[in-house]
Amino acid sequence: MKNLFKNKYLIGTIISLVFASILIVLIRKKMGDESDGISIIIGDSQTPLIASQSKKAKLLGSVGSEENLWKGGMGLSWLKQAVDNYPSINKDIKNIFINIGTNGGFNPKDNADGLIDSLKSKFPKAKLFMVQGSWGWGNNKDITTDRVKNYYDKFSDTTIIDPPIGSVSNPHINLPIYKEIGKEIDNQIK
Repeated sequence: MKNLFKNKYLIGTIISLVFASILIVLIRKKMGDESDGISIIIGDSQTPLIASQSKKAKLLGSVGSEENLWKGGMGLSWLKQAVDNYPSINKDIKNIFINIGTNGGFNPKDNADGLIDSLKSKFPKAKLFMVQGSWGWGNNKDITTDRVKNYYDKFSDTTIIDPPIGSVSNPHINLPIYKEIGKEIDNQIK
């Protein structure tokens, strides 16, 4: 045994592996509870407001971009393309909360199946959840609750988060509904 530890290179390798393991654990804890895997929230401009109210699900990055899978003003086709361009398959992500639909006016022609297929391809171990968007403002003033319900019903193999953001005059401020949604997201992460 003494001969084993005389080798400086072996000791250096062991120390490096220990530090690398600690770093991985710390990164996972920052992204979400380690026992639950990593849980992320992706989508449009309301995504960081939702993420700020969850204790367990986080953004991939604080700046809206294709790389971080969220960006203000974007719709489903942009998100699908961003997922398709995601650099590699990620098996560490266990839960994905998708906040999309608002910017496209809950368009029934959105390719819901295409987005779900892309997410399953890049994140094969992830359970998928839909956060229902907002309406009652801007170009979505005349959107009905029925239209929103029909839109999210198209997302097969997902769990719909209730409540929706709903009919609001401005979804870009920290509304009380985000706290309710954040709590429900945390309840879904087991």
